[in-house]
Order: sequence, then C-alpha cells, then structure tokens
Amino acid sequence: MSTVRLRRLQADFEKVSDYVRRHPRLQLIQTDGTPPERYQVEFQVKGLRQKGDELAVVASHMVEVLLPLSYPRMPPQCRMLTPVFHPNIAPHAICIGDHWSPGEPLWSILARIGEMIAYQSYNTRSPLNGEAAKWVEQHKDDLPLDPISLMPDEPPGPTAAAAAGPASAASAPATALVAATPPPPPAAAVPAPPATMAFACTSCRSMLKMPREMGGKRVRCPRCQAIIRAPGGPAEDSHG
Repeated sequence: MSTVRLRRLQADFEKVSDYVRRHPRLQLIQTDGTPPERYQVEFQVKGLRQKGDELAVVASHMVEVLLPLSYPRMPPQCRMLTPVFHPNIAPHAICIGDHWSPGEPLWSILARIGEMIAYQSYNTRSPLNGEAAKWVEQHKDDLPLDPISLMPDEPPGPTAAAAAGPASAASAPATALVAATPPPPPAAAVPAPPATMAFACTSCRSMLKMPREMGGKRVRCPRCQAIIRAPGGPAEDSHG
C-alpha cells in the first residue's frame, strides 16, 4: 500500500470516527482493515422502505462503504445493506453524484448518504429507481421525511454564566433574595411562525425550502452541494 493511500485512509478513519461520535443519529458498526478499507454504518434517520405495493417509514438503515484500491482517485463504492426506496439508491449501489472530487472526505460522503435517506437530497432527472422518482414528484410538499441536520454538531460555546465564573457569596447578600418583585403581566399571544422557511443558497443563489427548526444549522445545498448555514439561528462561530 502506498504511503499516500495509507495517510488518506488513516485521515478518513479519524475524521469518520469523530463525525460518528459527535452525531447522535450515526453509529459505526464495523470496520475492516488497519486503517479501514470497509465501513458499516447505521443511520438512525427516517427513510422509506417498499414492502409489496406499500411504502413504510423506517428509522434505521445500514450502509456499507468500500474504499477500492483506486481510492481516492476514484469514488468509494457505497451500497445499502437494508433496502431504501429512493430515486438515487438501487440494491447494488448508491449514486453519490456524477462528479467525484478526490479531495472530498469520507465523512462528507456519509453525510450525503444520510441526507439522501432522509429525502433532504434527491435527483429525479437521472434516477436509479424510476418509481421512486415519480413518487418524489408527487410528494415534494411532504419532504424531507426527516429534517435532522447531517452535519456534525459543533462544540458548544461557553454560556454567559460559565464565562462569568462562579458567583461570589459576598456579592449577593442573603437579604437581597427575600424581596420579591410582582410578576409581569401575561404576554400577548404570538402567532406561531410558519413550519418552513425559504432562503437563497449563498453559493449558487438557488432557493432552498427547509423546516424552520433547521435555522442556524449547517445544511447542504442540493443543487451545488455547498455547505451553508441556514438563517434564523445563532450567529456562526467565529472559528467556522
């Protein structure tokens, strides 16, 4: 094994391990090789499974990723170990795009597969499953099936209380805690915000429609594959 390939496999393994450890919906089930050349990963996200003529929502899916000898010049070989009904997933393969970039890390491939399972990402123009592509065109208003962000959780910043440090007993006399203030008047009812939000990708300017709970989280643009932050949440960490 070449030194370049060995370094890449080791870097992929370290980043995948960190990604899975930080994401609550992923679990690394098995690896083969040192460093690994084959991965089995469980995704605990909502996806579809076809059972006869009916579709069922299933919340656990197994994926196998094989890194061939030509990797990273050529893309990894990805397939489902449990069936998934999706335009770009067939029993023998998962289509991870028409253009492969050797610089894309393996954890990002796993994130893209999770986004596909959850129907956050799909391509109906050149499907592997034509029946699933037709289903998507008829049910776009019901998608995604699972709004969970597949981007790794960012380390939380220090809270205001933690930044201020422990309170000093001398700075707050016990008598100050006795005085009570009258309760504030009840707040007027505020209409609930819309369940979805629309915003433009900062890279390709295409319009994205996503659940409002994705506000402030990093998401992937289905059109240009850029990772951007959805508006509406806390400001982005200065470290990126």
